[in-house]
Parts: sequence; structure tokens; C-alpha cells
Amino acid sequence: MTAKNLCSELVVLGGGGAGLAAAIAAAENGCRSVIVLEKAGSATGSTGMAHDIFGAESPVQKRLGIEASRDELFKTAMEWAHWTKINPRIVRAFIDKSGDTIGWLERMGLTFEMIQYYPNQVPLVRHSVHGHGHALMKALRDNCRELGVQILTRTPAKKILRDGNGRISGVVAESKEGEISITAKCVIVATGGYGNNKEMLKKYWAHYNENYTYDGPPSNTGDGIIMAGQIGAATAGMGALNIHGPFIRPKSDSFWMKVDAKGEDGAPIRITAWFLAWEPEMLWVNKKGSRFIDEGYNLAFFAFGNAVALQPDGITYTLFDSATLRIIEKQGLIRPGAASRANWLPVSAATPLPGLEREVRKQAGKGEILMSESWNGIADWMGADAAVLQATIDEYNAACDDKHDGLFAKDRKYLLPLRTPPFYAVRGHLGLCDAYGGIKINEKMEALDAEDNQIPGLYAAGSTAGCWESESYCYRLTGHLVGFALNSGRIAGENAVKYLSV
Repeated sequence: MTAKNLCSELVVLGGGGAGLAAAIAAAENGCRSVIVLEKAGSATGSTGMAHDIFGAESPVQKRLGIEASRDELFKTAMEWAHWTKINPRIVRAFIDKSGDTIGWLERMGLTFEMIQYYPNQVPLVRHSVHGHGHALMKALRDNCRELGVQILTRTPAKKILRDGNGRISGVVAESKEGEISITAKCVIVATGGYGNNKEMLKKYWAHYNENYTYDGPPSNTGDGIIMAGQIGAATAGMGALNIHGPFIRPKSDSFWMKVDAKGEDGAPIRITAWFLAWEPEMLWVNKKGSRFIDEGYNLAFFAFGNAVALQPDGITYTLFDSATLRIIEKQGLIRPGAASRANWLPVSAATPLPGLEREVRKQAGKGEILMSESWNGIADWMGADAAVLQATIDEYNAACDDKHDGLFAKDRKYLLPLRTPPFYAVRGHLGLCDAYGGIKINEKMEALDAEDNQIPGLYAAGSTAGCWESESYCYRLTGHLVGFALNSGRIAGENAVKYLSV
């Protein structure tokens, strides 16, 4: 093992959308040498899993005549957060930059279409990337290569250095060949969130329990937040989570079910127990057998996460009967994008799914699905008191008969009684995409200390940074996690070059 010394004007810690956008922005604005240090074997990061990007007043929206006012979307973001836990200047800077960033990506060769995230969403802000995260990250990597940005994978940063005047002076990293010392005047931290760091989750997540699935990159362990803290950076916005549910473990034997239907290209359609668990005409209960939510609330992917997190042990059960499955076979699922072909392309809602009940019966008992001729059998499997579950079923069926949900005011069109055996239950739990909040920043993405003083030469972008998101994901600004990563990265890269030029 040998030590190696390098020199660069700017070092970016972490790849992904934030890190590579920062590197490209810096190089485009005249930074002569940029090194990206990536802990994983690829600089893909969370952005590689992305489907869409938030944008306001983008070229795509303008061409389609979509009015997506930056002012109105800023108000939406702030009303969602109730003006707490977030810095409005950061939110404003991000939203104002977002439309330009869509144009920036179009110039890289990416194409978009505008789609809804939930029914009747207005305005359309979800820029769906053709080719999804793979195409997006390829475009960013290609641009880094063209601009001479050096990306070192499997090279995690271990320490950020400050000189005697408090200015950033470099980074110490580690590779399989040995330690690397990089002299640099500027560092941008973009190492992602801390969703895969259980100790940090236990510290900052009030409703932490072990019954969740983390579906983000393994490398998101909060490294950058920790390193920045070691040199005096303050933290802010900790405990904000990107959670959803009910979620079914992908490794479950009953995760995928092939139905007798095909997509427009002739590829087979598969349905997942995961999406069955989300359908609004089902009945959702916790492990005690008590109903806990309006199952039709908003129909947005992240709308239910907080409610699931509050249930005992974070466990839920979605209940339905044979009659409901037969309706779905004819009418399709209600949630848009719920079924998929082999390459995870969504098909439209309302696509008939013949053979669905047959497939559910095949998978029942193998994983997270149970079938029973009685609700007592379902209660036994759940570990619930049979009398409590039956009382919940009776109350719900009465509401369906009355076409009025006196408990949670569920939309009457989703009220279907559960009386036709066999009965089914899908066990769900919380899904965690990532935890964000971290290094305290201002609207220039400059890292701040406990007294809100800028740490000269230190910047943060993406989920590593704090005070740009409230306690839960604002799905009305669909795609804004990736959007913030890209836009905060660009802003950080541009301001880093200004700092270097002084």
C-alpha cells in the first residue's frame, strides 16, 4: 500500500446526480481541474434509480402550453412545509433553477414527456426521462468525460482538510492502492443521504423500527455529513424521510405474478403484490386488525408513508375478497402505473388483468399473501384478535352498504364490501428510499458552521444537504428529490468557481 498525492482546484465527494451535475457545472464555468471521488463501483448514486425530474417553467412545459409558475410552486412547497424546518431561500433558488436545468439536460440529448404522478395533478411538473435514470446518468458521465472531469470510483473520501485560516485545503481518500491526499481549495460534498446508516436513523427517526425495507443505494451511509461535521459544519433538517408504503419485500416468492394480458408492444404484463396492497378499493388494517387510513387518499406513491410508520411495528395488512379481484380483472387497477412489463415500464391504469385471481391463489401462502375461507383464518395469520378484525370488517361493510364512510370519509366510488370468499390479505411494511437533511447550507449551497458563517471553500448538494425538504416528501412537486440533486449540484458548482476566482 502506497500513498499518492494529487492536486486539483475542486474535489467533489460523491457522484450521482448532485455530484456529477456539480462537476459539470464547475467545468463548464472554467474550473480547470475537477476530481470526483466515488465510494461505490459506479458514480450512479440514487439518481440512477430515478424516473422523473421536477421542473418549473421548463422548455418542455412551455412547448406544451403547461403553466407551471415558479411563484405558485414555491408557495406550494412552503405551504406543504408550513414554513418550518426549511430555508425558503434554498427552496426558491432550487425552483428558480429547475426549468433551466431541464433545458440543460435537453442540450445533452435527453428527452422528456410530461406525465401525472397522481390523478388530476395540476400543474404537470413531472418530467419523465426517456430511458429513466440509466439514460440520465449516462448523459452526465459522458459530459464529465468530454469536459475532462476525472472520476475515481471505489475511492471513498475519509477526511476533509482545513488550513490554519479555516479555508478548505484538501481531502484524504482511500483506494485499493493506498491512501490518496488531494490538495484542493474547494470541496463539494454530494455523498447522498443516510438511509443505509441504522445508527443515524435511530438517532433522527422518531418512529424507527426494524420492519422497513431500504431501497436506496448501499453507499448512502451519511459519510459526507459526518466528515463535514468533523471540520465544523453544522447540521440542519435531520430526520426528513422519503418513505412510502405499504411495501412488499421484493425477495418475497409472491412479489411478481404474470397475468393473461400484454402491453402495447406485446410484452407480458406482470402484477405485483406490492401494487395490490395499494389499491384504494381494498381495506387497510394494522396488525391489531384496526383500520387506520382512508385507503383512497390522494393515490400518490408517498402519500401513505407517514401513516404506515405510525402503526404498531410498522406492519400493515391489505384485505380484499374474491369479488374485488374479479372486478380488478375486468376493470384493471386504479392507481396509474401499477402494473409492469418485464423491463419495469408502467402500463396504464384501467388495463384489464385477466387471470389475476388465479395467480394470487397460486402465490397465497408462499410469501406475503394469505388466502382463507374465513376472516378468522386471516386474523390467525395476522396475529390479531379475531373479534377485533371482524368488527372492523363489519363496520367497513356497513359503510359500503351506506355509500358513506363515517370514519375516514373515503370516496364512495372506492367503497366495495368484503363478503365473497375466499378472502385475501397482503402483509406490508414501510419502504425507505432515503433519509435526507444534513450539512447546513445557504441558497448558494455554501456549507455553514453553528453560527451560520460560511466555511470557506466547502459546499454541499443533494440529500447530503439540509433545510430544503420538510419532514416528509412533498409529492406535489413530483420529482423534486432528483430535481434538487441536479439543481443544487449545478448551483454549488457555479458558486465554487466564483469562490476559486477570487
